[in-house]
Amino acid sequence: MPRMQRKGFHDALMAQWAEGTDTEAARAKAIADLRAGAVPPWGHKHEEIVLTSYLVRERLRRELPDPEREGGRLYVLGFQGLRPVVKVGTTSNPERQFNAYEIQARNLGFALVDGWVSEPLGTRKEVFGQEAYILESLHFVLNGHLIGGRIFEWFHGHDFQRIKELVQEPDQLVMERFGAPAKPTAPGPGE
Repeated sequence: MPRMQRKGFHDALMAQWAEGTDTEAARAKAIADLRAGAVPPWGHKHEEIVLTSYLVRERLRRELPDPEREGGRLYVLGFQGLRPVVKVGTTSNPERQFNAYEIQARNLGFALVDGWVSEPLGTRKEVFGQEAYILESLHFVLNGHLIGGRIFEWFHGHDFQRIKELVQEPDQLVMERFGAPAKPTAPGPGE
């Protein structure tokens, strides 16, 4: 069977399986299994892991109907293994890029359990500049430093939701990085 037919058949089976499943319960079990040390290949014993990754990919596909023509976007991908790992970056071709990251993570014992992609934010070059500043700021806020002066896109042991919120709100991220108060304070007397 040609590759495209197999993919269509696989997607149809996964969609049918998802319809009859409590997806939140499956996601919770997948994360628990991964934290307990489930390693690939994930077969019948850990089918919730396979389903959860599939559902994240499908949700991202629905949110990105034609990404290649729309310019650059920021993304946050959440992976789970013995501990969480979050990948932050930019993309103009998410389908291919996310598939490559998922394979890379799976080879290391991690599964895709969550994901978010921004609306188009400009050209690939413009978004690349935003990405560099966001990554640098995230490292200072989450880790307190940049390791060896390099900017890494993978954050080990950090919460997906927290990182997603910081990426979505760069002003909040900058305020946290430079120690500014998160909320503006009321003016004092005489101001």
